[in-house]
Amino acid sequence: MELHQYTIDQKTALMVEHFWDVRHQIPDAQGYGQAKAMVVTRSRFHAVRYKQAFDEYLKKQGYPIKALVAFSGTVNHQGLDYTEAQMNGFSDKQTAEQFKKPEYRVLIVAEKFQTGFDQPLLHTMYVDKTLSSVAAVQTLSRLNRTHPRKAETMVLDFANQSDDIQAAFQPYYEATLLSESTDPNKLYDTQALLKEFNLYTDEEVAEIAALYLRKGEKANQLQPLLRKVVGRYEYIPESERRLDFKHRLGSYIRLYAFLSQIVTFKDPDLERLYLFARLLLRALPQEREKTSLRAAEYADLESYRIQKTFSGRIGLQSEAGILNPLSDLDSAVIKDPEKAALSEIVTEINQRFGTDFTEADRVFFAELKTRLADNESLQASAKANTKENVQLLHDALFNTILQSMIDSNFEMFKRINDNDEFEQIVKARIFDQVYQEILDKLKSN
Repeated sequence: MELHQYTIDQKTALMVEHFWDVRHQIPDAQGYGQAKAMVVTRSRFHAVRYKQAFDEYLKKQGYPIKALVAFSGTVNHQGLDYTEAQMNGFSDKQTAEQFKKPEYRVLIVAEKFQTGFDQPLLHTMYVDKTLSSVAAVQTLSRLNRTHPRKAETMVLDFANQSDDIQAAFQPYYEATLLSESTDPNKLYDTQALLKEFNLYTDEEVAEIAALYLRKGEKANQLQPLLRKVVGRYEYIPESERRLDFKHRLGSYIRLYAFLSQIVTFKDPDLERLYLFARLLLRALPQEREKTSLRAAEYADLESYRIQKTFSGRIGLQSEAGILNPLSDLDSAVIKDPEKAALSEIVTEINQRFGTDFTEADRVFFAELKTRLADNESLQASAKANTKENVQLLHDALFNTILQSMIDSNFEMFKRINDNDEFEQIVKARIFDQVYQEILDKLKSN
């Protein structure tokens, strides 16, 4: 629906007309408005479509302003290749400089220019992408650059609610945010505490991290190394000590992920341990006697806190009946229900994370689903347990099987492995299909 031409055209018209009304903001010495706007899209493909729609609408209305687009790589649509340089008419290295010219008033972006971009004349931002946590702060802060004649800014948001954006900014408004908890030395403290468990050596950490980063390596080389460490972990007799190790391992991962955004570490051992810890934490068995702690491992609390819903505050009236996209969608559909469901996963993650995975990546999900659905342990669990219990086993098997598929689609593997929110969505969508397939098999038998 979000990619349908009707939707793109309606939003484009709304954004252009709104900006036409506020373009006079930030007046120059002669009193002429010089405000500029940025359109934040959810994917490179969306950026291409919006650029085409903006050009057509501006020409149709006769408005003497131009739009630029910024995205990386090449987007293929209906047999045609689109690049930032080709659509703008000059090198992509010149985009930021060209945007300073008075005729260019709108910049349409997909990931690019959402961080570190300094344009004081940027007054209005149109957001058509779900933003969360640091991404929300970094993106919207593009409007914060000061100018002597700039008195206000404006955000028109199609994808987020004001309460969620407020929640994303709130931690950074607190005066105590960068206090004791962000001391980089705490990372070394946690590293030392982990080493006291004597479950791994520095050489093993370096070997596993190097193997993980070496594109195309076979998973059967990675798994035996991890299993050695897991075996030592399982040999610890006290469950409380095992849980303590697991807790500290997770603490190191979260602390490094946060601190690495604000501190440049020159110690490669910290990065190696981070990669090793992420892989090891997924491989460690569940401590089933500690239900509450086990649940915490599966709950992405930050994502639940900042979950977004469509704002709707864009001036459209549902009762007018002008937005009825389902009846206007293209007639071409995938007739195979399984292919359709897997294609929906690809579409959803592209829209939510701004990725550009293609139909070919559906094959990766199909293989992953098949291996899980054919797993005898999972089938036996489905016979005797609730869906929630089956999902716990599924999620544990998911990581193991994912490791074995590292060679088939390294980019997808790395994205799932490096982004917790991304992983949770893929896990949940795959589980729904795996569970239904197992139930269907049980009924047929």
